[in-house]
Amino acid sequence: MASTTTYGQFPGVQVTTAGGAITGVAVGREQNLILIGNGDSSGSAAVNEPTQIKSRLDAGRKFGDGSELATQMKDALANGANINFLYGIRYKEVSVSAENKTTSSFTLDRGGNPGPIIEDKSLITVKEDPGNENTDLDIEFRYDSPPAGDTSGTAYINPITAEVEVKEESTVDFDVNYSYPDIASALGEASTVIGDEETAIIAVLTENEDIATDLSGEVNTLRGEYKLALGLQAAEPNANNDDSTNPDYDTGAYADSIDNDSMFLHAPARKEDSVGTITGALGGLMAGNALDDSIYSDSLTVDNLDDRLSKSEAQDLRDSQVVPVRQPPQGGSIEVAGNKSTSTESDWVRDYFTKRIVDQTILIAKTVGDSVIGRINDQQTRETVETTITSELKGLEEDGLITTDYFVDVYEVDTNTVGIDLGITPEGVVKRVEVSITINA
Repeated sequence: MASTTTYGQFPGVQVTTAGGAITGVAVGREQNLILIGNGDSSGSAAVNEPTQIKSRLDAGRKFGDGSELATQMKDALANGANINFLYGIRYKEVSVSAENKTTSSFTLDRGGNPGPIIEDKSLITVKEDPGNENTDLDIEFRYDSPPAGDTSGTAYINPITAEVEVKEESTVDFDVNYSYPDIASALGEASTVIGDEETAIIAVLTENEDIATDLSGEVNTLRGEYKLALGLQAAEPNANNDDSTNPDYDTGAYADSIDNDSMFLHAPARKEDSVGTITGALGGLMAGNALDDSIYSDSLTVDNLDDRLSKSEAQDLRDSQVVPVRQPPQGGSIEVAGNKSTSTESDWVRDYFTKRIVDQTILIAKTVGDSVIGRINDQQTRETVETTITSELKGLEEDGLITTDYFVDVYEVDTNTVGIDLGITPEGVVKRVEVSITINA
């Protein structure tokens, strides 16, 4: 009996060969989901260590009962994430003592790192005129930039951007104690979860735009290695709620610098009366949904939202390449009211459905190509690859995922290299999406 070899793994594409012949191709329908956030030291999960859970109760054991990661892992599972492909990475909290500032308007250093500070007033003190009066100022959180306030003796802090404004008449000498999350180190560990030719969603549980920029860059690096990751994060709020000091979105004035068809931002971010976001729930829906589900108009199983969008506000966000998650002002079901990536390209629609179809097509071609490495690079081998990929595209067409407008060309680059050019047209897209792949022996 000929020996059997499997190339690729789930989530992704698996190609089986026997006696050198391709005998089967299986396309995965789910994705890894990696959540990066805050855990508690009472849990068993180590800092910066990708950790899986065995059950919802195990989320509390690993990350600490009631912690951000424990809660968001449960939210992800409730919305469809496969527990076998779900990981949490607990970032390190770094404490800073007596960071001195000699101006009334400043941004905290955070050890030279971008990102937020821990949004907990019990961890923050701003001392006025340290060494003399040594007076602790009142702390108020604000979410505009810079944070606005006009009460003397108060430090207005935007915890998402680490900006501070102090309304003082004379003193401009302050010592600040605070903590910040080392998200960069945790993000660097996400790549260890994703195998070659696998798909994944990396979701960072913050609203900071600088972190979204870093996540976008990490995703691009991984995709260059055929680790087809997508990034997910909440968009950065740009206003304060009129009725409270909670973050809000002035949707008509919203703008960001993220422009990447592998990156998805959503708004609003937070659950009602909470610093916790709904990113885990949305990530669970995206990672666990069927390949033919666009997620547009799908409902989320999650707590009520703190910020509730009108229809026009949701449209503003769609126009800004942000996925609106809408709960009507009067309450009710929570709906994913869009699915576009942050890309501003207009040649073909860069939405979630299209991106997944394109990614799975790339993985089909790459994994089939990998399975012939080591064989003679002759016309027969290349025809086998071309026929197999074409057959799989035919299957996607029959499933209603792509149109009949597709092609595959497999050619010799050199004696050790096969080139694959292909093009597909996902359903609902006018322009054909073309991809080139190189398979090196």
